[in-house]
This record gives sequence, structure tokens and C-alpha cells, in this order.
Amino acid sequence: MIVITSPRPRRPKQPQHAGPIGGLSDSRFRYTPAVATDISKTFKRIRAEQRGAQA
Repeated sequence: MIVITSPRPRRPKQPQHAGPIGGLSDSRFRYTPAVATDISKTFKRIRAEQRGAQA
């Protein structure tokens, strides 16, 4: 009598990072300070620096 067993169960493949970043735990995530992304704050900061340089 021959008993055939199923092969050893395999771990599911890890998802490939091809799409958008999935959150803070994603290894591709890079922190960007808010000052670098908020354009209105950036213009306010530049104007304040220019006023300080003129005085």
C-alpha cells in the first residue's frame, strides 16, 4: 500500500512593493516635514525671512 501525502505547506509569498506606499510600516516610507509640504506656510516663512533680512 502506498500513501501519498501532500507536499510541505509553503509560506505565502510576501507582497511586492509596486503600488502606493501602504503606511508608516512600509519600508519605502520617508518622513517629510510639514514645512516642506504646506505651501502657504512656506510662503509665510519666506516673507518673514525677507522682512528680517531687510531690517
